[in-house]
Amino acid sequence: MKRYLLIALFMMSSLSILEAGEKRTWEGKWNNRKYNTSGPLKCVAASDDKGVWKATFTGLFKGDPFKYEATFQSRPNGNQLNLAGTATIRGHKYQWAGFMKGATLSGKYKSNIGYYGEFVLKEKK
Repeated sequence: MKRYLLIALFMMSSLSILEAGEKRTWEGKWNNRKYNTSGPLKCVAASDDKGVWKATFTGLFKGDPFKYEATFQSRPNGNQLNLAGTATIRGHKYQWAGFMKGATLSGKYKSNIGYYGEFVLKEKK
């Protein structure tokens, strides 16, 4: 019984990311596989009570700063949240999918003009 209680507590703590309105921040880097470039990336996001996240991503692309807004949906899957979303950056449409697990936010993206890659960010407290 004790074992099941510990497992339940772990699952609840790992899914605390579902708390509505809680603002979280992650930092790390992105990689663009089309041009073999990378740079710093920061994400500040908060979710609502339906698992919809509103996020602001900021970073650098070849020394040029960028900032964009993204909305994505989360879905619990074991001890992580699976994510899917879209964004428009400089007029180009992007789709991405990823997950939140522990202190990590990871994703893969692709655009309608051929950019594709991934990012791995760690939560900053």
